Amino acid sequence: MLYADDILLLSPTVSDLQNMLDKYAEVASILSLEFNVTKSQYVVTRKMCKSEIILMNLNGNVIWCDTIKYLGVHNLQSDRCVTFNISHTKRNFYAACNSIFLHSHGVNDIALLHLQEFYSLSVIMYAIPALSLTNRQVKELNVCWNNVIRRVFRYHKWESVSALSLERLNVRYLIMLHKVTFYRYSPDAFIRNLFLSFLCSNHNKENMLKTVFSCRFAAISNVWSEFANYVSWLLF
Repeated sequence: MLYADDILLLSPTVSDLQNMLDKYAEVASILSLEFNVTKSQYVVTRKMCKSEIILMNLNGNVIWCDTIKYLGVHNLQSDRCVTFNISHTKRNFYAACNSIFLHSHGVNDIALLHLQEFYSLSVIMYAIPALSLTNRQVKELNVCWNNVIRRVFRYHKWESVSALSLERLNVRYLIMLHKVTFYRYSPDAFIRNLFLSFLCSNHNKENMLKTVFSCRFAAISNVWSEFANYVSWLLF
């Protein structure tokens, strides 16, 4: 998988992966290039496998890490499936928030909220349609955003912000909305047609418009859960 100078190698076996690394090193040597070993990372995702992990090497240097970063997304070492690490996201989110708060003296509360939504909330939403987060991770991200709202409107940490009438979705529903939007406007024709086919097959015209174009919590939640079940049935 290639994107600019980021290369992601996938292999079902460690021996095949080592062969690929050797071939890359060989070709790079011919082209007078060299891979940066310090920026090269390797993790294993295993299912029902308890064997010892074999270390890979590139140009004679050992590669190993318990997490990898690809296109700004961090993935953890896992025994069952690909697991995403949101600790970096949360750290970057709070850094962006604090930077805005540091330079926002005298700014109107609503204007400050707009700034946080535009510059900080986007950190949480980065690549979110492509990630499979656990319910706990989604809850953690929602807590992060609620903490910012508390600070903007000077709420105590034990006070709930759900009663604030801001006409805004919380992080959980924003994630669903981003996923629906991703499938609806995907540049990949297969993904886009799959989603449109699902809508046309499962909703009459009136309900389809309400579901896709509204920002109601129930509508977003229903269309995403139904589509996820639809794709799961279709593929598996």
